[in-house]
Amino acid sequence: MLSPRQAFEDNMRPAELLLRVYRLLENDAVQTSGDLIGSLRTAIGAASDEDLMLIYNEIFIGLIRERAQFPSASLKRAALCNLLRQSVVGACTALDAYLPSLLRTNLPAVIKAKGREFIPQDGELNEYFKDLNFDLSETLRMLADPAEAPTYLAGKILSLTNFKYLSSKKGIHAVGALLALDKPWKQIAAKLQRDQKELMNIIDETTRRRNDIVHRADRPQSDPGGNMQEISYSWSKQAVDTVMHVCYALDELVTTRIGELQTEVTLSAADVV
Repeated sequence: MLSPRQAFEDNMRPAELLLRVYRLLENDAVQTSGDLIGSLRTAIGAASDEDLMLIYNEIFIGLIRERAQFPSASLKRAALCNLLRQSVVGACTALDAYLPSLLRTNLPAVIKAKGREFIPQDGELNEYFKDLNFDLSETLRMLADPAEAPTYLAGKILSLTNFKYLSSKKGIHAVGALLALDKPWKQIAAKLQRDQKELMNIIDETTRRRNDIVHRADRPQSDPGGNMQEISYSWSKQAVDTVMHVCYALDELVTTRIGELQTEVTLSAADVV
């Protein structure tokens, strides 16, 4: 079974690939004539009346033959920018899948280790899970089988997260806090040696932009009937990389914290004996 980190990396690859494809196809103008086209026509044995298109930049030379039935308009910068938009969507999709997976894998162990102290004294987290309720039958079930209570409680929390939007700065905070991290964003920023507010803002801007792309064809929520928003390779690369770096940092912090909790449980059991 894949770990949350491995699954996250698998889901991030399409976003990274789209950025690389954009860089390959980026061009100032598609060439259809000239000495280089003539040389390539000879090299591939193309007929003199076959339409050829040449993409040429500092990292890639690509020749598109007529039989590809590839319209030149698809290679204009405005069209290629859709690759950037989809890279942002892909990165947020990876984040969508990663955070619940991290909870599913680690939450039962945290609950078992911390017991009654499991729920952190965190106002933001309490607000996030204000809809978490247990009826009498559920309470009695946990009392009757304390050994299974951590797994059941974790499942209850996870079922609630299915209806919550985790892919945001608040969602990342909630997941980190539930997994016993004190001030998750502060620790993430320290791990990456980055400014905390900057990281949080980039994550929120990225997820907000994903919503604009998916729901409004990249029109802003404030003007859904307006023009499509501009997007650049540099902004998209920053957005995708920040999602990846934040998740790597969170994963490392959670792994370390779970190890600490397991050590504490072992030492506590030894003291009892």
